[in-house]
Amino acid sequence: MNTHEYRSSNLRKGRVSLQNTYYHIIFCTHKRQKILANKEVSSIIFNTFDWLQTDKRLEWICIMVMPDHVHSVIKLEKNHVLSKVVQSMKLFSARKINQHLSREGSLWQKGYSDWGIRNVPTLNRIIRYCYMNPVREGLVKNPGDYPFWQCIYEMV
Repeated sequence: MNTHEYRSSNLRKGRVSLQNTYYHIIFCTHKRQKILANKEVSSIIFNTFDWLQTDKRLEWICIMVMPDHVHSVIKLEKNHVLSKVVQSMKLFSARKINQHLSREGSLWQKGYSDWGIRNVPTLNRIIRYCYMNPVREGLVKNPGDYPFWQCIYEMV
């Protein structure tokens, strides 16, 4: 088996951006550095998603900021390409976070993972998956206790 088959660039082959489609997106910090889960940094990430929404590139549904990665569920808006929207998110937030933390260099790992969401039951399951992530990671016992989470829906 050729090891080149599993390089991250191969993940982009066949990737399609469908406007008005919901996506679950995960992107990680460079070398999985645990620098995201604090009030100021998570606020920068939330504000970046708000900026992209105001700019009509996406509509965010939920955002979960973990110590070394971010889960988001978004709807890609008309006339936008998913890779460009994620690139904007990563570039803008990296500049602001690096400035806030007085650091230089790569903040985000190259690439990202995305899954198209085709129906409401899957959308609900993925939102619940994001919500429960801090519990699975052992950060809290009750997902409602985790502070670095935003969702347009109330979770019960």
